[in-house]
Amino acid sequence: MLRYLLKRIGLMLITFVITVFLVFYFIKLLPDNFVQPPMTGDDWYETYKKMEGWDKPIVVQFFYWIRNIFVNHTFGFSTILKRDVSSVYFSKIPATIKINLIPYILSIPLAIGLGVLSALKKNKLPDTIISIGIMVFISVPYFVTAILSQYVFYFKLGWAPSLFIATSSEFAEKGFLYGISTYILPVAVLTITSIPGFARSVRAELTEQLTQDYMLLARSKGLTKRQATFRHALKNAMVPFLPGIFIGIIGVISGGMITEKIFRVDGTGRLYLQAFNGRDYALLMLITVFSQFIGLLSSIVGDISYSLVDPRVRVGSGKLS
Repeated sequence: MLRYLLKRIGLMLITFVITVFLVFYFIKLLPDNFVQPPMTGDDWYETYKKMEGWDKPIVVQFFYWIRNIFVNHTFGFSTILKRDVSSVYFSKIPATIKINLIPYILSIPLAIGLGVLSALKKNKLPDTIISIGIMVFISVPYFVTAILSQYVFYFKLGWAPSLFIATSSEFAEKGFLYGISTYILPVAVLTITSIPGFARSVRAELTEQLTQDYMLLARSKGLTKRQATFRHALKNAMVPFLPGIFIGIIGVISGGMITEKIFRVDGTGRLYLQAFNGRDYALLMLITVFSQFIGLLSSIVGDISYSLVDPRVRVGSGKLS
């Protein structure tokens, strides 16, 4: 196990460095559309460009950027927000987690439950209803579902107190209950749209497991169909999906540009869109580097999690023992 972990960490670092350089290179190929305000006489931007080495080749700029991280302990300065990018980005993570964590936690057991029910009732009415719902929500783009939910529940029915989630000032002015109630609509939309893909995969895998020979053996030993399903089939069906559950943590931290734009969430997804539109190179790099690091780390945790679900799996052995 230790040898495998060291190997994976080494490969992760190599992949991380190569990916970060490629991202840095392609970001630097974006045109610099900064426009100096007229009649200001402020040449700070030109000074900043020279300090960061922007007048030098991209490879040299990359090493300047690395040097600033380890020597000056900074990922750069935001040309849009006029602040250190680390303080800007990490201050937005709590808002993103608030809007994404509960839907993520709710969607996993709901998706598993619907997938199991659909597999156990295959080709019957519950399976048909669940399959139609899955097909609809997979086919309809997320932003369409979000906008339609705002139209129906806010404009037509009036059930939603606001189109957007409450800001800190609105929490203080209108009360805690009002602020929490504004989260109900986006949380419900995020939960519902997160379920279909996972539920469909659980149904397909569990359906296959229910036809295996070991299920017949379990039934012949006196187990009911439900007991055999939950003791054996479901555990085996979950093995391919457990890494995806850990990797899904990236979405909780990284946020989503569409969600945060539609529901006015002041989080990392909205910040990324702002940084991209403003060609804020330092902020773009920090967001990309942090997301890449979390993603690679989650993949290692996901691989290790195989042995938690299936004791036969020995991480790093390359075989079942």
